[in-house]
Amino acid sequence: MLSTQHINRAIQWFFAGLATLGQGMRLAAVCLHQAAADWYRQDFPLIGYLFKYLLAAFLALWVALKMEMDQPATALLTVVIVMHFRSGMVITKSYYRLIGTVIGILFSMLLVAWFAQDRFPFFIAAALWIGMCTAGSLVYRNFQSYGFVLAGYTLCIVGLPATLTPWHTFQIASTRMSEIGVGLLSATLVSELVLPQRLWENIQAVVRSKFRDFSVLLGTGAPAGLNQPFLKFMQDIYQLEAFRSSAQFETDDARVHSATINRLNVQFMAVSTTYVVLQRLIQRLQTRVASKEADALQVLMQPLSAAVLIDGQPASHAEAITRVQQAVAAFQHDFDARLAVQLQHLMIHPEVNQLEVETGGELLSRLAKELTDYLDTYALLVAQPRARKVASREFTADQLHMHIDWLPVSIAATRGALTLLILAAIWMTIDWPSGILAMTLGVITSTLFAASPAPMATIRQFSVGVLLGIVLVYISNVFWLTAAHDYVMLCIVITPAVLLTAWLSARPATTLVGAGLGIAYFLMVGFNQALGDNPVKYFNDSIALMVALVVSGIMFSLTDYAASPWAKARVFTQLRKLVVDACLHASMTAPIFEMRTRDLIQRSGSVHRPQEAESVRVVEALCAALELGHAVLALRAVARGVLAQPYQLVQRTLTLVASYYKQPGLAQQQAVLQWLDHFLAWLQGGEYADALLPSQARKLTTQLHFIRLVIAAEVLQDQALTPTGADS
Repeated sequence: MLSTQHINRAIQWFFAGLATLGQGMRLAAVCLHQAAADWYRQDFPLIGYLFKYLLAAFLALWVALKMEMDQPATALLTVVIVMHFRSGMVITKSYYRLIGTVIGILFSMLLVAWFAQDRFPFFIAAALWIGMCTAGSLVYRNFQSYGFVLAGYTLCIVGLPATLTPWHTFQIASTRMSEIGVGLLSATLVSELVLPQRLWENIQAVVRSKFRDFSVLLGTGAPAGLNQPFLKFMQDIYQLEAFRSSAQFETDDARVHSATINRLNVQFMAVSTTYVVLQRLIQRLQTRVASKEADALQVLMQPLSAAVLIDGQPASHAEAITRVQQAVAAFQHDFDARLAVQLQHLMIHPEVNQLEVETGGELLSRLAKELTDYLDTYALLVAQPRARKVASREFTADQLHMHIDWLPVSIAATRGALTLLILAAIWMTIDWPSGILAMTLGVITSTLFAASPAPMATIRQFSVGVLLGIVLVYISNVFWLTAAHDYVMLCIVITPAVLLTAWLSARPATTLVGAGLGIAYFLMVGFNQALGDNPVKYFNDSIALMVALVVSGIMFSLTDYAASPWAKARVFTQLRKLVVDACLHASMTAPIFEMRTRDLIQRSGSVHRPQEAESVRVVEALCAALELGHAVLALRAVARGVLAQPYQLVQRTLTLVASYYKQPGLAQQQAVLQWLDHFLAWLQGGEYADALLPSQARKLTTQLHFIRLVIAAEVLQDQALTPTGADS
């Protein structure tokens, strides 16, 4: 018989086992929940995107077949081109594709009406049109640029086939417009109605990420180099602007907060630039062994650095942001007293130049003011992200001004026109049946990749996709289309190509490969008016695509402006010219100067290659230009309220600085420095008493001293703004 002790022990073991099993089940449930959450966050969006991509393609194919369109593949090609993860992107791409297509069709009909009987003037006019559209794609940003691309190669889709049968021009134009419209409508409906992904979520994420990164940078102090965070901030600014412009068609939230986001971008430019300028001043003082001045500025800055962090972390909700705003306001209120205390402490050190500390204090005061403005706008977005009315905070924000260098624009326009003419010459010379296809792809690549910072690498990736598309078309035409006798079988045939295109396009590293695959496949796939395989047409079309890529690649290699050394030197020259404009043109404001300098660097492609030594030099030049440009504009602002004599002295200063930046050289640099020394001596000698108020004299002194520091530092940096060949 079992004793009571044995029974109790068995019961204890049983309940202990149940407890262990319960803990294991709870742990397994937690793990499964975490795995499911990770899958939903990381993998489900991709699966949903593939499903939507496939559904939009099937819908476009069904409508095109029901309407008995000549080329259902054109509707599928349109779906491939406009589909995107985010609904706002799809709507925006569809909107600008529709505009570009309509304009391209109208111009095609006009050309055919004028030159239907003579190909030579037709192709001259077509080349001029392609050149204009290529130039427009470079001048404008985002999907406005895409609209110009569409207006360009729509001429090839509609105008070139119409030259063979001019009497069918209107029919061809209306049919292509209908097919493209079916594709646009299918992609838009599916993107909006099936698992919609909103751009507004991306906008909020970018805004919060930018605020968090800057708060950490300001709160923990500058790293050894400011180039990486500065480039990251620039990328965030232009990414946010791209999202903002694309979200206009999406939700009420995006439309309501459009002006807020725009203003937030402009204010972030200002505050990040001032922070970088202040840190460069501190680093410059440290390299000159002016450690006491640098230490004093760091002591002054420490309360502001502590104010932007809550318990060592960036503010993440409305209440925390309010605390940060209050702390920054308190810093501003006490700053003048803190600065006076620091200057009093430094008086016991005769070797200390107090003007260095006053200059840094002026920058720090500006940083606090700009940070206050930025926090006020950021709080509006965080505290009321779903606000429906903005009447109480309506404002206008400066648009993101562009800096357009017409030389690369002209080169790209000439390249696009020549690409069309070369392929047209081949077509007319040998009467090539697939010449129109070659010209179409040649124009697509020359216009679509004109703004690429590395066009040859872009062409190579796109070519890989085209080769994959050619192989997949062969398999589809020979082995699958012969068995496709109804709509369901046709959907099965195109499914591998659609899924592979969608999957490659969803990954940033292979987006161009996916684009090449989708474009090549649906340009060549063997179902339009009839199903089946035509080997002669297949090989002609394959050769046409390869010839187009070769011609386009050669033209890009011969006119690769971004990769040429003289183009890089031109970037430095353009930066100097912007500083000259800030000195000489009273219409130049700080926001305009800021945006144009950043846009110049953004278009140069340096932000896409942050690790390269050349990019580091470009960012150094950008920071130096921003330093001097903002100092010049601040000096001009102070001079507006002074009397004639000091105003003339300021104008003389601006003229000399402009002359030095227009034609840099040691003699011009020494002339500027000597004049600045003379002007500063006049201010510090007290001779200004009858012409200036003490506050005006102090502001003039700090700005002039800062300009002198920046110009003099170019000697220490081996004239970083003037690389070899910059003046050529």
